Amino acid sequence: MTSSALPQPGFGHDFALLPAATPIQPAPLRVEQATDPVAPPATHPTIERAAGTTLHGSPRAFINKHHEAILIRMLDDRIAPRLIEMYLAFRPRPCFQGLPPIKDEVCRKWVGDMIQNGINLVALSFEQGVVGHTALFPIDDAVCEMLVVVSPGCQNTGIGTELVRCSTQLAYEIGFERMWLPVESTNVRARHVYKKCGFDYLPGKQARELEMALDLKRYRDAVSVPVAGIMNREVATVGVDDSCRTALERMLRFRAASLPVVDEQDVLQGVLSEAELLIPSNLDKQVRDIFTRQALSVCPTCTIAKLVRLFQSSCIRSIPVVDAEKRPIGIVGRRDILAHYAQHVA
Repeated sequence: MTSSALPQPGFGHDFALLPAATPIQPAPLRVEQATDPVAPPATHPTIERAAGTTLHGSPRAFINKHHEAILIRMLDDRIAPRLIEMYLAFRPRPCFQGLPPIKDEVCRKWVGDMIQNGINLVALSFEQGVVGHTALFPIDDAVCEMLVVVSPGCQNTGIGTELVRCSTQLAYEIGFERMWLPVESTNVRARHVYKKCGFDYLPGKQARELEMALDLKRYRDAVSVPVAGIMNREVATVGVDDSCRTALERMLRFRAASLPVVDEQDVLQGVLSEAELLIPSNLDKQVRDIFTRQALSVCPTCTIAKLVRLFQSSCIRSIPVVDAEKRPIGIVGRRDILAHYAQHVA
């Protein structure tokens, strides 16, 4: 499959860089004349395993740099025609590495082959339909090739970065050990996105097309550790009926950016953050008046890999860890993950 990251300008898990290795040479996906736009799904074992992944059951929603709501989800038969429409409307054609094919019938066949042979995610805009696409193509049980494409009008808005992150999460959960891709040397933005998401260049002559790869196996042990192994067990909480001044004093004493809010049974009700106390008049209120309800929490068995995805997809700095009765038993932050990496990632 010949692919690229973000097309040249006119969107869970990140892991570290791949050590020097022999470049992978996948078999290219042939583009042939045909009129059937969508082929039946393939039955490669790794494709079947995608049904058990987080993204299959829980699509990823985020706000892009244009303040538009974007949903990343698995491709299905209902959305497939809209994916074809995105590529047919792509201008110019071809744009990157000879793709998308310039002839409509060939372009339809090309998209149909990707649907048949790949594990596909799409980025959906409520106003524009499909605005991005990423696909994983199994080379064997351990290695896959990745393609990421964003509609020209939606490039440079963060969609490409989120698509790469979601693809990495998907590949990790399926069980791939390595991801591979080619990228044009002139596509500086795409190369930056890949580097930011953990890919590194494979050794070889600097040419018009570069090869990059991401080693998922090297750090699987480090990110498979449960949250219970890195969380801070001395968690400071505040009651829903406490005053905000009490919450402020506790926040300063424990040097906490946020406090889990609990009821009389110590059951988590939400979170009070320092941002909510920046308004001076809020100091004269009760916690129940201003705290954020339905806040994120994780269980002790949640892995670091999934925790990383939560932090990547939100602006929060720490997350409460709760037991089966939703009572806080710890708190884990970004620095706890970094401290774990410092000790266990060579």
